[in-house]
Amino acid sequence: MIGKIPIILKFKKILHIPVLLNEVLEWLAPEAGFVYIDGTLGMGGHSRAILEKTNGLADLIGIDRDLKSLEIARQNLQNYSNCQFLHGRFSQIPQLINKKQLSKPVGGVLLDLGISSFQLDSPVYGLSFKDKNINLDMRLDPWCTASAEKILNDWPEKKLADLFWDIADYKPARKLAKAIVQNRPLKTIGEFVEICNLMHKNPQSKIQSATLPFMALRIAVNEEMQELEKGLNAIIDWLEPSAKLLVISFHSGEDRIVKNVFKNSSNLENLIKKPLMPTPAEIRKNSRSRSAKLRVAVKIL
Repeated sequence: MIGKIPIILKFKKILHIPVLLNEVLEWLAPEAGFVYIDGTLGMGGHSRAILEKTNGLADLIGIDRDLKSLEIARQNLQNYSNCQFLHGRFSQIPQLINKKQLSKPVGGVLLDLGISSFQLDSPVYGLSFKDKNINLDMRLDPWCTASAEKILNDWPEKKLADLFWDIADYKPARKLAKAIVQNRPLKTIGEFVEICNLMHKNPQSKIQSATLPFMALRIAVNEEMQELEKGLNAIIDWLEPSAKLLVISFHSGEDRIVKNVFKNSSNLENLIKKPLMPTPAEIRKNSRSRSAKLRVAVKIL
C-alpha cells in the first residue's frame, strides 16, 4: 500500500541517534513556513530535530518503505501535529506528494540511506548475522522482487560473485559464490554465515567475515542502488528552485552515485565541494556513524 500509514502496529518507544545531525541542520537551515520531507524517516530522529529547530512552525512529511519503522516514528513524533506519514520509497515522492495540495513551499528533502539500529538489531528483518536461526529474507518492503534466500539459491555463480565484488569490494567474491552454489539450498542466516566464515579466518581482523557479504546481499534484496539513482533523479525533477537536497550515504557505492548525479545534473548546484563526515566525537558516541558522508545541493532550474 502507498499512502497514509494505517495505525495497526504497536511498539515500545524506540530512540534513535541521527547521524550528522548538526551538519544536516546547518545546511538544510529549516525555517518556519516551509515543508520539509524526510524521505527515509526511520525512527524520526532527523525529523524531530527539524521540527524543534523551527519550533514546530514548519510542516514535515516523513516517508519510509518499512511499516514498522513508520509506526515507531509516528509514536516518537506524536507531540507534533504538523506531521504526515507516508508508506513508500523515496523514489515515489512525485507520486506520493501533490505539491499543488501543500499549504507551504518545499524547503528541502533529506535522505539518510543507512539502515537503522532497530532494523539491524531486530530478528524480524534478518539483517544481522547474529540471528543464525532466522530464515534468509532481508526484505524491507512488499515491493522487493526477491528474498535473500531466492538470490542465494537461484542466481548463477558469476552473478553472485559480481554482487559481492561490485557492491562490497569483497576480495574472495568468486570463492564465496562457488561455495554458495556447492552448498545449496541455503535456508537460514546461520548457513550463510558458516560459508562466509570459511572464506578467511583472521583472528586479528576487526571485521566479522560475514559483514561485507551481508551488506551486499541486503543491498541487492532491497534494490538499494537502483532505488538511489532512480530516486535522486525523480526528486531533482520534482523539486522547485531554491529547495535543497541532502543525502547521507554509508558506503562508497552509494556515495559514488550521489556524487555523479549531483555533478551531472544541470538543475543542481553543489553547495559543498567534498562530503561532510562525522567528527571523532560523534563516532565515539555512535560507532555506526563512522562511514557516513553528507552531500548537499540546491535546485537552481
